Amino acid sequence: MGMNGAVAIIDALFLGLYVGPEALGAVTLMFPVFMLLVALSTLVSSGMASQVARYLGAGDIDRAQAVFVGAHGLALLVCGILVGSFALVGAKMAQLFAGGAGPLADMGQTYISIMILFSPIMFTLSLNSDTMRSEGHLGLMAGVSLLVSLLNILFNYVLIAKLELGVAGSAYGTVLAQLVAFACLLVYRFRGKTALRPRAFLNHGLHSHWKQTLALGIPQSLNFLGVSLVSAAVLASLQLVESTTYADTVSAYGVITRITTFVILPLLGLSMAMQSIVGNNYGAEEWHRSNRGLGLAIAVAFIYCLLVEVGLILFAERIGSLFVDDQGVIGEIVRIMPVMMSLFVVGGPLLLLSYYFQAIGKAAQAALLGLTKPYLFAMPLVFLLPKMFGEAGIWWAGPTAELCLLTLAAVTLVNMKRRAGFRWGLFRQA
Repeated sequence: MGMNGAVAIIDALFLGLYVGPEALGAVTLMFPVFMLLVALSTLVSSGMASQVARYLGAGDIDRAQAVFVGAHGLALLVCGILVGSFALVGAKMAQLFAGGAGPLADMGQTYISIMILFSPIMFTLSLNSDTMRSEGHLGLMAGVSLLVSLLNILFNYVLIAKLELGVAGSAYGTVLAQLVAFACLLVYRFRGKTALRPRAFLNHGLHSHWKQTLALGIPQSLNFLGVSLVSAAVLASLQLVESTTYADTVSAYGVITRITTFVILPLLGLSMAMQSIVGNNYGAEEWHRSNRGLGLAIAVAFIYCLLVEVGLILFAERIGSLFVDDQGVIGEIVRIMPVMMSLFVVGGPLLLLSYYFQAIGKAAQAALLGLTKPYLFAMPLVFLLPKMFGEAGIWWAGPTAELCLLTLAAVTLVNMKRRAGFRWGLFRQA
């Protein structure tokens, strides 16, 4: 998780230092579309992984192979729809996000067109990485992830800093890194110890198990779709308030987005680790261990988020100057980042609660705490607050959404304490 966040940071550094703030702004404009790619990729891969893990565990190799093959067919269909849709409306979409034709729209279109055209590589790599997790090859999966991250940094340096390909270099760097990693996975599929070999494509149809894959993949993909929609809402709201510093503000938002990605991904890693530990102990009725695991995770998340929040607020100007030398963009970073990060210390523990309820089988509570922030709170607030407070209201939407989620979490925990008898609404009693 941390390596993926580091790639986002280094990519932004290369673009800001070697191309300019306009390149950062252009890539930021396409961030909602990129997150849509991630959401759709997660839809297929997570839905497939859940089935493959169960079938392999039950020794049903034939069904596991059918799901594996069918997921590739579904991924190709989704990618085909994406490529066709972008060919029809891609230019107009880029101009819409950029507030009209111009360099920002052109660079944004260049970047995202490459990502969409080569999306089958991204989808296939995601499928095979999640399959390795289902097969129990966690070390190999981590190695592939590390390889992609390191190659991405290397290719970005060569293509952006040395060959001066600009935003196209950023996109091609990502694609090339994924392509090399996929080639390594292909060698593993042919020669490694696995039941899911390429010859399975000769025995099963590409349309296998689509319904089940989609049904199981929707919950996780909705989280990434929420990120995509909130980002699009921020960009749309900036245009609605007719910001006079739109280009600088978008570039600053791009830097802040990369930074928040970097600091949130380790938090997601902590959440997943907590989920595994708590889930196993809760299932074994070792309540004291599951309680201790949750308590430790919340404490670590709180301390981590507090340190991150204080650091980003105090050193906003210095951090901004690492990415760009444009004083207008740096000034926007100094103005916006302290507001956006003002309640990060609350967001971390709240994120853990959603994963915790999922781990102990409380699907309703997990969905309530996991999905309401982007869909019910953040998106409406991005449009409502600027009507009362002007452009500054856009940046206060995130902290306000955290407060709303905190209130909802408190109500949920009180209800859990009353109905299930959990201490503090969280800890199962022996």
